[in-house]
Amino acid sequence: MAEYNERYIPADTNGGWPFATGVIVLALICVATATYIHRQTYKHPTDVTWHGKGSGDAAPPGAGSLGH
Repeated sequence: MAEYNERYIPADTNGGWPFATGVIVLALICVATATYIHRQTYKHPTDVTWHGKGSGDAAPPGAGSLGH
C-alpha cells in the first residue's frame, strides 16, 4: 500500500497589503493635488476679476498681457 502524504498547503492570503497600501496612498496624493490645483486656479463666474474672452467686459489693467 502507498504511503500517505500530507497535501495541505497553507494559503498566503495577506501578501497584497503592501500593494493595496501603495494604491491608497497614490489615490490620496492625487486627491490632494487636484484639490490644491482647484483652489489655486478656480474663479467663480460671479467673481469681478473673472472675465470671459470676447465678453466685452473691461478687464482690469494688466490682465491678459501674456503677449498673445
